[in-house]
Amino acid sequence: MKYNYLSHIRILILSFFLLALVSFSSAQRQNLSPNFDAVECEEVLKLNKSFLDTNLDSRFENMVAGYQMYYRTPSVGLDNRADIWLRADSTVVIMLRGTTRNPSSLLADFYCAMLPANGRIQLNEGREFNYQLASDERAAVHAGFLIGFAYLADHLEERISTLYHNGYRQFLVGGHSQGGALCYYFSAWLMQKRKQGIWQNTTIKTYASASPKVGNMYFAYDYDNAHLAQWSFSLVNTADAVPEIPLTTQQLEIDMNEPNPMIDLYERMNGLPFFKRTILKRSFNVMDKRARKSSEAYQKYLGKYVGRFIKNHLPELVLPQTVKTTYFVRPGVPIILSANDSYLGFYKDASKYFHHGIDSYRFLLREYFHGLDEFAPFVKR
Repeated sequence: MKYNYLSHIRILILSFFLLALVSFSSAQRQNLSPNFDAVECEEVLKLNKSFLDTNLDSRFENMVAGYQMYYRTPSVGLDNRADIWLRADSTVVIMLRGTTRNPSSLLADFYCAMLPANGRIQLNEGREFNYQLASDERAAVHAGFLIGFAYLADHLEERISTLYHNGYRQFLVGGHSQGGALCYYFSAWLMQKRKQGIWQNTTIKTYASASPKVGNMYFAYDYDNAHLAQWSFSLVNTADAVPEIPLTTQQLEIDMNEPNPMIDLYERMNGLPFFKRTILKRSFNVMDKRARKSSEAYQKYLGKYVGRFIKNHLPELVLPQTVKTTYFVRPGVPIILSANDSYLGFYKDASKYFHHGIDSYRFLLREYFHGLDEFAPFVKR
């Protein structure tokens, strides 16, 4: 009897330990965690597949294990669309659609004016959207992407608020290409809402893949400081051209902090001998002038002129005054996926723009991170 009693005690202790271990593991999975997670990133990349199908009859049941479709927006703004998924651990997943073949969607990519990161947009007669994407008043963002964000955020704000009041506190934001660009605005918006005490105690994480540049350096500084290199990730395929655009021009007096050592250096040239002073000042002036002219031409053709086309698509849209800068950068912790020999061999017969595709990113993710299932492409080559 003594032996059986001790055996039962040991079994109970072991069972309790195993139960506690399982519970601890489950609790760990219950929380959206900081730092890059390749499996989580792959799941977000897979969710983009739903945008290839406009039929919601099936609600994409079991498309990605543990994710359930909650809501899809209509096409708004410049042919922008978003899906909301609910993950099994009570994480709200906001997915943003990339560029479509609709001409208005392409205009969003090429409307490269800069607008303040905080302001007010009139979406249509009698409806305005107030937005705040940064704490730094110098922050500015890409106009075309801001328009898409504004229409989507205005449409989704009430639903997100409902989810928040129903107890949801974890938000995961994802998107590819233009959708990746919109990721930064949505996560910045959510963070500012948290900072204002509107949606308190929220956790916000972002996976932006193949994103173009989205704002000026002050926006990137503000955004990255809020994330502290733990919560936002920018995936780049080194063979993909899209992360290299829009083209960017940095101007000396507009795009740099003050006091500015470059301007001080120019003034210190006065103490140099005549010949050296003349050559250096001329070189300095030429570079400064050409940067300014390049930026002004950029603002004229990809700002003012494209803005007129935008107006034809959205005649009631009223935007804030533009910021006279074209210094575009992209925030987020870079996850660099180098196009290696294995990748180039696998895609040697692929179409012209395959480097930008979701599948190419999924393939490269497996080249550098472990724990992923076998690669199965969305689109046949």
